[in-house]
Amino acid sequence: MMMLKMQRLLYVLLIAAFQSSTWTDQAAIAAERPNVLMILVDDLKPAMGCYGDAVAKTPNMDKLADSGMRFDLAFCNQAVCAPSRFTLMLGSHSTSTGLYGLGSQLRQVIPDAVTMPQYFAKYGYRTESLGKVFHIGHGNEGDPSSFMVPHFHDKVIEYLDPDSTDGGQLTREEAYFTNQKLGQIASLPRGAAYEFPQVSDSDYADGRVANETIQRLRKAKDLRHSDGTPFFIVAGFARPHLPFSAPKAYWDLYDREELPMPSYEELPKDSPVVAGKRGGEISNYKPVPTQSDAVFSAELKRNLIHGYYASMSYVDAQIGKVISELADLELNDETIVVLWGDHGFHLGDLGIWTKHTNYEQANRIPILIAAPGITRPGMATSQPAESVDLFPTLVELAGLPKPIVPQSIDGVSLVPVLQDPTKRVRSHAYHAYPRRQLGRAIRTERYRLVEWQSVNEPSGQALYELYDYEVDPLETRNLAADQPELVDTLREVLANYPKPVSRSPRRSRSKTINSETRKGFDLKTPIIIKSELEIIAKVESVNGDGVIVAQGGREHGYAVHVFNGQLAFDVRVNGVVKRVICPQRVPKKFSLLATLDGESLSLQLGDQPMVRIASPGLIPVQPKDELSVGFDESSAAGDYSAPNDFDGTVTHLDIRVSNRLGE
Repeated sequence: MMMLKMQRLLYVLLIAAFQSSTWTDQAAIAAERPNVLMILVDDLKPAMGCYGDAVAKTPNMDKLADSGMRFDLAFCNQAVCAPSRFTLMLGSHSTSTGLYGLGSQLRQVIPDAVTMPQYFAKYGYRTESLGKVFHIGHGNEGDPSSFMVPHFHDKVIEYLDPDSTDGGQLTREEAYFTNQKLGQIASLPRGAAYEFPQVSDSDYADGRVANETIQRLRKAKDLRHSDGTPFFIVAGFARPHLPFSAPKAYWDLYDREELPMPSYEELPKDSPVVAGKRGGEISNYKPVPTQSDAVFSAELKRNLIHGYYASMSYVDAQIGKVISELADLELNDETIVVLWGDHGFHLGDLGIWTKHTNYEQANRIPILIAAPGITRPGMATSQPAESVDLFPTLVELAGLPKPIVPQSIDGVSLVPVLQDPTKRVRSHAYHAYPRRQLGRAIRTERYRLVEWQSVNEPSGQALYELYDYEVDPLETRNLAADQPELVDTLREVLANYPKPVSRSPRRSRSKTINSETRKGFDLKTPIIIKSELEIIAKVESVNGDGVIVAQGGREHGYAVHVFNGQLAFDVRVNGVVKRVICPQRVPKKFSLLATLDGESLSLQLGDQPMVRIASPGLIPVQPKDELSVGFDESSAAGDYSAPNDFDGTVTHLDIRVSNRLGE
């Protein structure tokens, strides 16, 4: 027995010695690895001096570009904040993960995902994040587990002038980005689209994020010198995301008469209806018109464009402070620096504002990389690059093993291109955007093909867009019908990608009727113009809130949903939502009846008494968004944040329409 105990003790000591040796070896290897500083900028299109914009005042980002490589054809993988940041941090397309929405929850969909900072932490890096890194808001809490140090959070929507918020009230976008009153957004006031008080840089969040990043860099240098720990720091800046809140000094940099105004403001000729956009996010800001088909005045356009450029110059100054500190700390030669914009931004081109499309201005982004010993000053390439490429690229630059993680790594390493800008690692970039159909796109150096198709539809039912940027850089006309051979060639390239994952796959465990489980329902979208509605449904296995059925979007439509455990019926007319709600908590299984006519808006839960309020009127036009069951597939028809997946099962649905067009 004594001999056995001694053998066990010897074994334990040998294991401890081995682990200590392994840890020492890993620490020694980590000490030789480069630091990583990632700079993320919200809504930043390549409208910068280094990208040829003659009006932009961006000296600090231009200087960073001069120190390394500029990617002239870089693209996000989905032009909306949360999914774009997931693609960056996971190295996976949204079509591979199903993380398409602002409210998508990473750890519910891929619980064991290993994000880029988690991968670097595995190999001895200290990982930290500041500002807007993952998207927080719209019901999303980001991913706190991705970083070793608690996240330094600050505002995205921020105002200093009380007039911007009707005297200090909580505005719609402030509520979205702070996860407040998500079921009451339409009842809140709109905040200003822009403001320019005479304040210091640090009075706004980006100035505070820059200051804190500088402090983190100083501490990180001390830590590296004391024990050899390399850092992986991600600093996220909010501007030029709306509202265009920036100190007056940055507005004063620009001559308003020299600002680049949109030169083509119509949707592309012969483009499918599903591809276009009007209204959207920008309608939540005053004095922007709320009607989706409203015409913006020349003065409003100029103010918005002025605000974008001023905000870009403001964030450029904050980035300059961080880069200057890196140099002052003598960390340049041992730190990889990456600047990335999460997606582009429409400034009135095609008549579109903000993002959320598959068009060039929403998807083309800046990527700048300065990698000591790899890149040379002033390099540029036309290699098509994607957000997902940064994960494998930084892993290779840091000398880490190729990532083998639970999620798919869809990116490719750009290191060969960083070494030689004429090298090519792929022929095109890939991106996608979901509406009532999923639009998947490939962008070569000359062309873009977009395929619009429901996930489970046969390929023959797809709609196509084709644009030639050599002859038509403004995307004035869809050329798909004119060049079928080229469409076929590019379609074959697109067909090589895996079948896209449906939205919100996490709900399949609770049998939600979503795009994968709608069989047995007649989902033909009804015509509801000036019509009385009667909605009959049965649901079961209810475990939480979400949309049972919805049709429509930001301007007109209706939705029956569970809100805070109660059954609600929302009707939206001219952008204003009116809601009737049943006072009882919904049981696990129930039936419902919702009606709309000219006199009343009514809702009945099971055999409980009918609840009625005055009608908002019949829906005056056919909503642009089609019928959705189990979630709201496009923009929100009700007063909630889409897609608002239903945590339950819809077992029966009947929508009856009494048309009143003849009246």
